[in-house]
Amino acid sequence: MRADMRRVYGLSLDPLWSGTIGATEYADLFMGLPDGSLTWIALDSTRAWTLDQHLLAGLVDRMTMWMWSAADPKKRGPRPEPLPRPGNQHADKDDGTDSRRATRTIKPVGMSVEELDRFMSQRFEDTGTVRPDRISE
Repeated sequence: MRADMRRVYGLSLDPLWSGTIGATEYADLFMGLPDGSLTWIALDSTRAWTLDQHLLAGLVDRMTMWMWSAADPKKRGPRPEPLPRPGNQHADKDDGTDSRRATRTIKPVGMSVEELDRFMSQRFEDTGTVRPDRISE
Protein backbone atom coordinates (compact mmCIF):
# COMPACT_ATOMS: atom_id res chain seq x y z
CA MET A 1 0.00 0.00 0.00
CA ARG A 2 2.87 2.31 0.83
CA ALA A 3 4.35 1.89 -2.65
CA ASP A 4 0.98 2.48 -4.35
CA MET A 5 0.32 5.62 -2.31
CA ARG A 6 3.70 7.01 -3.39
CA ARG A 7 3.38 5.86 -7.03
CA VAL A 8 -0.21 6.96 -7.63
CA TYR A 9 -0.66 9.98 -5.35
CA GLY A 10 2.88 10.97 -4.42
CA LEU A 11 2.00 10.59 -0.73
CA SER A 12 3.74 8.89 2.14
CA LEU A 13 1.93 6.95 4.85
CA ASP A 14 4.07 8.65 7.50
CA PRO A 15 1.76 11.70 7.88
CA LEU A 16 -1.00 9.24 8.83
CA TRP A 17 0.86 8.42 12.01
CA SER A 18 1.78 12.04 12.69
CA GLY A 19 -1.84 13.18 12.29
CA THR A 20 -1.39 15.40 9.22
CA ILE A 21 -3.71 13.30 7.05
CA GLY A 22 -6.48 11.29 8.64
CA ALA A 23 -7.07 7.57 8.31
CA THR A 24 -10.43 8.23 6.63
CA GLU A 25 -8.78 10.26 3.89
CA TYR A 26 -6.20 7.51 3.35
CA ALA A 27 -9.03 4.96 3.17
CA ASP A 28 -10.72 7.07 0.50
CA LEU A 29 -7.45 7.29 -1.45
CA PHE A 30 -6.90 3.55 -1.04
CA MET A 31 -10.31 2.74 -2.53
CA GLY A 32 -9.46 5.04 -5.43
CA LEU A 33 -6.31 3.13 -6.37
CA PRO A 34 -6.48 2.10 -10.01
CA ASP A 35 -7.08 -1.47 -11.10
CA GLY A 36 -3.80 -3.38 -11.36
CA SER A 37 -2.21 -1.65 -8.35
CA LEU A 38 0.23 -3.61 -6.21
CA THR A 39 -2.16 -3.40 -3.26
CA TRP A 40 -4.99 -5.06 -5.20
CA ILE A 41 -2.56 -7.76 -6.37
CA ALA A 42 -1.41 -8.43 -2.78
CA LEU A 43 -5.04 -8.68 -1.63
CA ASP A 44 -5.88 -11.09 -4.49
CA SER A 45 -8.77 -8.83 -5.42
CA THR A 46 -10.61 -8.96 -8.73
CA ARG A 47 -9.21 -5.44 -9.18
CA ALA A 48 -5.69 -6.92 -9.38
CA TRP A 49 -6.19 -7.01 -13.14
CA THR A 50 -7.05 -4.08 -15.36
CA LEU A 51 -10.05 -4.18 -17.68
CA ASP A 52 -7.87 -5.01 -20.69
CA GLN A 53 -6.31 -7.96 -18.83
CA HIS A 54 -9.77 -9.33 -17.97
CA LEU A 55 -10.91 -8.88 -21.58
CA LEU A 56 -7.79 -10.58 -22.91
CA ALA A 57 -8.28 -13.55 -20.57
CA GLY A 58 -11.87 -13.81 -21.81
CA LEU A 59 -10.65 -13.85 -25.40
CA VAL A 60 -8.11 -16.57 -24.61
CA ASP A 61 -10.81 -18.65 -22.88
CA ARG A 62 -13.16 -18.33 -25.84
CA MET A 63 -10.42 -19.11 -28.36
CA THR A 64 -9.34 -22.27 -26.52
CA MET A 65 -12.99 -23.34 -26.19
CA TRP A 66 -13.55 -22.72 -29.92
CA MET A 67 -10.43 -24.71 -30.84
CA TRP A 68 -11.48 -27.54 -28.51
CA SER A 69 -15.04 -27.66 -29.88
CA ALA A 70 -13.80 -27.62 -33.50
CA ALA A 71 -11.41 -30.53 -32.92
CA ASP A 72 -12.24 -34.18 -33.55
CA PRO A 73 -14.30 -35.37 -30.54
CA LYS A 74 -12.31 -38.62 -30.44
CA LYS A 75 -8.97 -36.81 -30.18
CA ARG A 76 -9.66 -33.51 -28.45
CA GLY A 77 -9.29 -34.53 -24.79
CA PRO A 78 -11.01 -32.94 -21.79
CA ARG A 79 -12.82 -29.61 -21.96
CA PRO A 80 -10.31 -26.74 -21.36
CA GLU A 81 -10.41 -24.89 -18.05
CA PRO A 82 -10.70 -21.09 -18.08
CA LEU A 83 -7.65 -19.06 -17.12
CA PRO A 84 -7.49 -18.40 -13.38
CA ARG A 85 -8.59 -14.89 -12.46
CA PRO A 86 -7.43 -12.91 -9.42
CA GLY A 87 -9.86 -13.06 -6.52
CA ASN A 88 -11.37 -16.21 -7.97
CA GLN A 89 -9.03 -18.94 -6.72
CA HIS A 90 -11.41 -21.78 -5.83
CA ALA A 91 -9.53 -24.79 -7.17
CA ASP A 92 -7.94 -27.42 -4.97
CA LYS A 93 -4.21 -27.98 -5.23
CA ASP A 94 -2.82 -31.23 -6.63
CA ASP A 95 -1.87 -32.41 -3.13
CA GLY A 96 -5.53 -32.33 -2.07
CA THR A 97 -5.29 -29.23 0.11
CA ASP A 98 -7.67 -26.37 -0.43
CA SER A 99 -5.94 -23.36 -2.01
CA ARG A 100 -8.74 -20.87 -1.27
CA ARG A 101 -7.95 -17.94 0.97
CA ALA A 102 -9.84 -17.68 4.21
CA THR A 103 -12.52 -15.08 3.70
CA ARG A 104 -15.48 -13.87 5.65
CA THR A 105 -18.81 -12.69 4.41
CA ILE A 106 -20.48 -9.79 6.13
CA LYS A 107 -24.23 -10.00 5.83
CA PRO A 108 -26.35 -6.88 6.26
CA VAL A 109 -28.48 -6.82 9.38
CA GLY A 110 -31.35 -4.42 9.93
CA MET A 111 -31.45 -2.80 13.37
CA SER A 112 -32.93 0.14 15.18
CA VAL A 113 -30.93 3.19 16.29
CA GLU A 114 -30.93 1.91 19.88
CA GLU A 115 -29.61 -1.49 18.75
CA LEU A 116 -26.91 0.24 16.70
CA ASP A 117 -25.90 2.40 19.70
CA ARG A 118 -25.70 -0.72 21.88
CA PHE A 119 -23.62 -2.51 19.24
CA MET A 120 -21.25 0.41 18.74
CA SER A 121 -20.71 0.83 22.48
CA GLN A 122 -19.11 -2.62 22.69
CA ARG A 123 -15.37 -2.96 23.06
CA PHE A 124 -13.81 -4.22 19.82
CA GLU A 125 -10.30 -5.60 19.52
CA ASP A 126 -8.37 -6.08 16.31
CA THR A 127 -6.22 -9.18 16.52
CA GLY A 128 -4.29 -8.25 13.39
CA THR A 129 -3.15 -4.76 14.38
CA VAL A 130 0.20 -3.64 12.99
CA ARG A 131 2.04 -0.95 14.90
CA PRO A 132 3.21 2.03 12.78
CA ASP A 133 6.86 1.41 13.69
CA ARG A 134 6.60 -2.14 12.24
CA ILE A 135 5.30 -1.18 8.80
CA SER A 136 8.04 -1.77 6.23
CA GLU A 137 8.76 0.30 3.15
